[in-house]
Order: sequence, then structure tokens, then C-alpha cells
Amino acid sequence: MMNMSSQGGGHLYMQTNEVRKLRRPLSSRGAMMKSSKLLGRSICGPMMVLFTLFFAMDVSSAADTSTEKRITKLFLTSGQVDLAREVVKLPLHRGRLSSGETVWFVLTDVSDLATSKKMGLTWAPSLGKAKDLASTRVAEMDESNNFTFKSGRVDFSPTQTLVAGKAPNFFPPKMARAGSIGDAHYSPLVRVANRNDIVFNAPMIAFNVGPEKISFCGGNPDYSVVTDSVANICPDNGTVDLKLRFGFADGKHLRYLSFDANSEESAALEASTFAPAESDILQSGATEIIYTIVNGRTGRTDPERQGLNSALSGEGPSLDILEKFKEISLGYSPMWDVQLAEWTKEAIEKNQRKLITDGDDLTVKSETGLLVSPGGGPVRTTGILVNCPVVGFTNE
Repeated sequence: MMNMSSQGGGHLYMQTNEVRKLRRPLSSRGAMMKSSKLLGRSICGPMMVLFTLFFAMDVSSAADTSTEKRITKLFLTSGQVDLAREVVKLPLHRGRLSSGETVWFVLTDVSDLATSKKMGLTWAPSLGKAKDLASTRVAEMDESNNFTFKSGRVDFSPTQTLVAGKAPNFFPPKMARAGSIGDAHYSPLVRVANRNDIVFNAPMIAFNVGPEKISFCGGNPDYSVVTDSVANICPDNGTVDLKLRFGFADGKHLRYLSFDANSEESAALEASTFAPAESDILQSGATEIIYTIVNGRTGRTDPERQGLNSALSGEGPSLDILEKFKEISLGYSPMWDVQLAEWTKEAIEKNQRKLITDGDDLTVKSETGLLVSPGGGPVRTTGILVNCPVVGFTNE
């Protein structure tokens, strides 16, 4: 769910007395932040602005580099993964709204198995449970697979802003403003009415702009017109390079993408689109669970480092854990139900905190009381939903 980067995206941060709004990247290692209205929690603390949080981090901070990194299992087969740059290259699609505006988007998952094989997408059968939701957009496809959407707009012009809480409890952030905002009809899920109502995960990359406005084939994109996870975008070639995120599933390193969240705080942390309309997906059964540690061990070089306090202090990704994911199955969904977990004071005092890489391990620690919900009691849902398609496992 929540990752920080110093490669590709960068986790550049600075102490300042005011929140700065940037329209362009600070450097080749840092994508710019944008602003919108604030909905998240806030607490008093030093004003620390962190730029482009929660992308894939430095190799030295993320994993053992004694062997060359490689993908051991690729799920999103339409993607070309570059682990040296920590990006995946995907086909860039150009569609339109029925009212005429241009929609730039990618496809990552689909509910239909035959379509997933034909288009190189991840099969996500549980997305079919979301086909009749109010938030699921409706579209039609022509013979050339061009999409015409009935609704859904995203404003990419705000400046993403994130101000950490007071040390050592950097989470929750004092201020969190998303860099792109979906309207009341936008969700990444799309039901194609003239293709047997199959459901695609089709997150928007840019809206209502011509190709000349988003052509950044060499990098350094303008994040006032494209989503903040873009590393390179080349409409003439029909491709976009997106920054990868780090996490774990089944005890293994997992790369994934992050596009949307129904919470502005999470969208700011994720550098993704704030899409409040997608909240109804939580009640559909079209979700999986992801755990995010709040107060794991800290220290950039600590091999047991993990959690939001560490990430917000600039040390690296929060290293979240998918609950049950091992392989694509009937229950797979890219829509993740976020559950926050805190180590208890007793667990910290007894030095029982460690890096967790498996959902079953976290469940045991919740059942035994070592990990609890931030509000007390067993780890449980927060009502936060994030759209994070899996890309593949690595050998780290």
C-alpha cells in the first residue's frame, strides 16, 4: 500500500516552516508533489515535507543485492519490468468520454479469463462482483478495442503535499493533500456493456489533454497533467513507464503498482489519485486484505525495518504485506482493503518487533496480542481502499 522511493521517484524531503507546492520535479530523483483539499487526520509536529513518497526505494535499502534482481513470477504479462530502474512499461491507451474529452489510461486487470490471456492482463475474477456498483464506470469498446467511457473525470493539476507528524511518531501525517482527484463518478473499475459486462481495472493516467502535452519520453514529466507514478510517458510509442512499489506476500518480495485510494491521506502517501467514489467496492466482496505496519523498527540499514513511521521519516518503503496472496486465483483482486497494525508497548519493550513478510504470521501476532489496531483490539479494516495491481514476485 504505502512505499517510499529514492530511485525513480525519490524520497527527497526537507525541513521547512511552510508547505511548498511544486509543479515540476525537484530533481531527476524526485517527482513533484501536488495539492488538493485535506481530508486526513493531522497532529502537531515539525513541518517535514516529503517529496514523492512511497515508490520503490534504493536497492541498498530494499533487499539483499548479493545476486542480481529478477522477476521470478510475472503476473502482468503486458508489462516489461526494469528492476534496475524499478519501473514497468505498459501500453498507454487513448479513449474518450462520450462528451468528447480524451482519456489516457492503462489496463492492468480484467474479470474475464480469455480477455486476460489475449491482452496480457492479470485475471481478477472477483472484479465481476463490482460490475453493478454505482462507482463502476460504464464503457463500450469498438472492434479495435477503443474505449468510450460514459463518465469519470480526474483533475491532475493539484500539488501533492505531505507533512509528517512529530518524531518519533511520524504517522499520521500532519497534512496530506492528494496530487490528483477523481470526480463523483470516477473509479478505476470499468464495466464494458457491449462485451458481456466484463470488468477492467483501467486507472486514468491523464485527462483532456493532447499527446503533445504529455510527451515525456525521456522522463521528467509534468505532474500537473499526468499521475504522479509516471516515470516516462511516450504517446507516440503508445507506452508509459510506471514506478514500482515494494511489498511482501507469502514470505516473498512483491512488486506492484498503486493508482487510486478512497482516502485523501492514503492517496497523498501513495502519490496516487484520490477517488472517493470507489468506497462502495469495500462492500462488494471484490477486495483482498493488505496489512500496513505503523510502528515497526526504524533505521535505514536495519534489516528488520518496516512501517509508516520509518517510511515517513525517509528511510524507505513501509513494506506492506498482502494477507493471502500466493498466486492468481478465483479470489484475487487488485482492490485492497487496508488494515493498520501497531506493535504493542509490551512487544516493543521485549524487543519482539521484527520484519513481517507473510500474512499468516501477522494474523498469529494479532491473535496473540502482539499487534493491535491503532484504536485497540484485533487488527481490522480501516475503511481505506487502495487500487494496487500486482506485477510480480522477485528473487530478493
